[in-house]
Amino acid sequence: MTSVTTDEQIFHSEFSKNLITLDSARRKVNMQINMALRKDDSHGVMLYTNIYLLIYTSWSEAALVKLVHTPFGFSESVKKKILKDRDVLNKWTKCVNTAFAKFCKRGSEIPNKKKKIKNLVDTYLRTQGQIRNKIAHGQWEYPLYSNNLFHDPDALVWLKTIDVIQIDTWFEIHKELIEIVRGLIDSREHNNHKAHYNEYFARLANIEQIIEKRKKWNLEEKKRRLKLKPIKK
Repeated sequence: MTSVTTDEQIFHSEFSKNLITLDSARRKVNMQINMALRKDDSHGVMLYTNIYLLIYTSWSEAALVKLVHTPFGFSESVKKKILKDRDVLNKWTKCVNTAFAKFCKRGSEIPNKKKKIKNLVDTYLRTQGQIRNKIAHGQWEYPLYSNNLFHDPDALVWLKTIDVIQIDTWFEIHKELIEIVRGLIDSREHNNHKAHYNEYFARLANIEQIIEKRKKWNLEEKKRRLKLKPIKK
């Protein structure tokens, strides 16, 4: 039997190239951060960390668009409703709500799962989005409030404390979140939503492991270990 590739699948495949390029950029910038850490180049670490944050937020937005365009998932009209919102968090909320809409189970299971996912999205995407705007608008050293009239001291604290460890954690958790929601989009009632149940608990466990693992990992320890390795010529 010959498989048929739909326009939707072709679009999804072509759009995925954006994520491949961003993953490549991530590796390149990560290498530069590691080199700067080895050399105790704090200014270089700051510059490349800001670039790394830009790559993360670009990747995050592209990954959400790819998720919404999952083949055989949402209808065109639903995709438009989700993607027309300019706020990334609102897009995520609409995506999650729509993906859960197919579940007709009564009781607390679905509301609890929905709340869990929304809490993860809020915890790991809200701050990044706010800081990303400062970086994208060139406010690397002296960030302003959104009206661009006054200094935003809270944003400055965030800019000074965000490091490669934190951004790597965001990347890892974000990827797990995407797979949780993809499982929702791919799930079908005729097989008891197997795709959802196959992904949800395993991915949630992965997120908890990532969070615990990262508690024991910091920039100074990363620097110490990097300095133990010889620099390749």
